[in-house]
Amino acid sequence: MSKEDYLKVDTPTLMQELRKFSDQYNYWYSALLKRENDLKLYNAELYLGYKQKGEKITQKEIEALILTNDEYKVKKNHLTEAESFYLQAKTEYNNKQTEISLLQSELKRELSFVARERK
Repeated sequence: MSKEDYLKVDTPTLMQELRKFSDQYNYWYSALLKRENDLKLYNAELYLGYKQKGEKITQKEIEALILTNDEYKVKKNHLTEAESFYLQAKTEYNNKQTEISLLQSELKRELSFVARERK
């Protein structure tokens, strides 16, 4: 049996860490949505710009021109970066929640064991 005392959990520290991870998670989710929206708007602007030039151009050619546009590539990289940070923040938040859940389970088990010993 483990000698660790689950009755002495540092709850304020755990909650402070969870809040920190939650804040990062929310920040990167917001940044991800903003960058997705920026990329979609820029894509639409480029598409309309190529369509209004008056040249006869196919859909595939327009898509290729958009994908090779330097500013589009920069915005796409920013989106990819935001996705990466978002997934990292989400994982850290979920890991902390799992840790807290496991501690709660151990605490409950320990309390039930102590209660049975007192009977």
